[in-house]
Amino acid sequence: MVINLPERAKAKWAEAIATKDPATKLKLLKEFYSSFPKHKGTEKLEVSIKRQIKSLEEEIERAKSRRTGSTKLEWVVKKEGMIQLAILSSLQTSIQFFKFITDLDVNIYEVLHAPVVGVLKGEDIQFQVVLTPFDEFIGMEKQERIMNLIRNADIIIVALEFENENYLQKMFTWLEEHNIDIRLSTTFVEIIHTSSGGLRIVNYSKSLSDLEVINFLSSYKIKNAIIKIYGEATLDDLESALFGRISKRALFIVLNEQKKIELLNFINEDRIIPFTQDRISLVNSILQKSGFIRIYTRSLSGVIAEKPLLMKKGARVIDVAEKIHKDLVKFFKYAKVWREGFTQGIRVGGNFLLEDKDIVEIHSS
Repeated sequence: MVINLPERAKAKWAEAIATKDPATKLKLLKEFYSSFPKHKGTEKLEVSIKRQIKSLEEEIERAKSRRTGSTKLEWVVKKEGMIQLAILSSLQTSIQFFKFITDLDVNIYEVLHAPVVGVLKGEDIQFQVVLTPFDEFIGMEKQERIMNLIRNADIIIVALEFENENYLQKMFTWLEEHNIDIRLSTTFVEIIHTSSGGLRIVNYSKSLSDLEVINFLSSYKIKNAIIKIYGEATLDDLESALFGRISKRALFIVLNEQKKIELLNFINEDRIIPFTQDRISLVNSILQKSGFIRIYTRSLSGVIAEKPLLMKKGARVIDVAEKIHKDLVKFFKYAKVWREGFTQGIRVGGNFLLEDKDIVEIHSS
């Protein structure tokens, strides 16, 4: 249920997200936290704001340390043009699973010393894989560094072999304490604040109209942002995103059949992937379960790209044009699409819905 905050609280939140200075933002977040009533309906909001306050305090402290010459290493892995997977499990299971999918031989010392990165290859695509274990053995400081890697990843892969119900509950709690929710399905909202351009809505939901999005964000004095809607998101999802809660796509790979039975108490079956030693099948399952399709582009001379574009299910021809270059949208005339089972390309408009492994040739004026 959407929280009905006082107008002064909304105004304070608008100030807080508009400022770039960490110290000012921290002050405004504390004032915002004090500006709304605390009750059962605001519990999630309270947790979210407390976490943001703590993160800002840590950021300010790190900046002070850098100025005095005492720095703490922050772990960051740059995305290399691929979808990035975070492998999340206990130390032992995550290392074993990482070794299998990447063919890299790593040990515990390497995992605790610096980020460990590999590649999972499929038939025509590859994922960048980052090892991000959650384990009480690791220690709080290094676990916080690993959290930075998880935040940056596109998809979380939870590998389960010996991990029990207690482990899962602790992992969920740890993530939620950091404003990350992986229990949800692929339904969520992402808000990217911008300096200009107005409110731009990407995708749509039957449960959330464009007008509702605009009215809600306008009530918080938000005038410029890109709002990405995934699945059948609701106004509650929009509110959660506004207040900093992150819903991450998470898939669960079970390394034995018994774990699948136990896991059904926590997770919908459509997010569970049975383990397979066939990496191509594994990659295809990750793509399908996370809602991506592969689209190959074809030049006007007939050359088909070796590597596909990864698009969300429900992508249209015009979305492919936009991903290639914005001018293709501006001067779009039509496209030709080749699909499995059809020998001839068909002429289509910009709103034509695409399927996995379609080949698209864009024609512009």
